Amino acid sequence: MHRMKKTESNRLAELEERIVELEIRFTHQARQLEELNEVLTESADFIALLRQENNTFRQMLKGLSPDMLESPDE
Repeated sequence: MHRMKKTESNRLAELEERIVELEIRFTHQARQLEELNEVLTESADFIALLRQENNTFRQMLKGLSPDMLESPDE
């Protein structure tokens, strides 16, 4: 009987250790997801700004040379 209690106790300790490890991993992954979301949001904002600047430059080029439909690089 004493051996059975020890085995059950060991199993509970192992399960508790596994749960703690999973909680640690989950917390770490949640933090990484938040950081990746911040980077993605900043990147999207920067891309939007670059698109806006690109459109501004295209309009400036059209104003300088109305016959030019595309930039010289295209």
